[in-house]
Amino acid sequence: MKDTAPTQDQAMCFYRAALSTARLIDRENEHRVLDADADAAWRAYGGDLPPVVRCDLVLRNLAMLYPAAFAPGPVFSLSGWYDDDPWGAGFERPPARMVEGLFATRATPANAAEALDHALAAWGLLGSAGADGSGEAVHPRLARGLSPSTNVVVAGSRAMAHVARAFLRGQRLSARTQVILVTDRPEARHALGIVCALLGEAGAPLLVSTRRGPDEPLARWAEREKQRLKVAQARLLVTSSDADPSEDEAARAIAAALGADEAIDLAGS
Repeated sequence: MKDTAPTQDQAMCFYRAALSTARLIDRENEHRVLDADADAAWRAYGGDLPPVVRCDLVLRNLAMLYPAAFAPGPVFSLSGWYDDDPWGAGFERPPARMVEGLFATRATPANAAEALDHALAAWGLLGSAGADGSGEAVHPRLARGLSPSTNVVVAGSRAMAHVARAFLRGQRLSARTQVILVTDRPEARHALGIVCALLGEAGAPLLVSTRRGPDEPLARWAEREKQRLKVAQARLLVTSSDADPSEDEAARAIAAALGADEAIDLAGS
């Protein structure tokens, strides 16, 4: 696990991305928690508590279904997070007024693609518009190469952004069970968590931290992670140029352990 707590800027990126996604999910939920009626109910029954408390309650409730989208524990590789309590230890919330300003916004993304773009933009991962006007176009080899039986090893935040779009636009794909993300970077981990939430895929996705034991050979570490993930094989490795060397090396070791025989290098992404 990481030893460094997220910065205030990173924490604000988390809230921006999570709240944008929460608004879309709430709009489609029978029991609304972010509409005018919910606002009135909070004023009537919880008005003595600050809005920042309500914000965290909303995210904590959603995190029970989608931990990597709405809880800082899996996003920031924090210690002390569990499936039934994913918030994690060591997360310092930004000043209440900053979070409350975000929470007060009620503008809802029009659809899942727009919600993903908002989340990627919050982390600085939104590229130029593609042909359909929503973020970057999916890499053509990636779009063609995905099927419900294709497990994908990913390294690099830009690579994860491409993969997130591809899974959101694909048919009968499961980001939670098919994507194996090898990184400690919160922006990439959050992108995977959010696309899982937008696809309605409950549970934690397949997240791999690059940290390994002292003097532990890379190949042994990769085999150990393979057993932990309970994944038998993968077919595709997707990397981008923003992956640091240790991240890239670890992803290639995992891909080799899983027998991935095809690679897409998003050079310049």
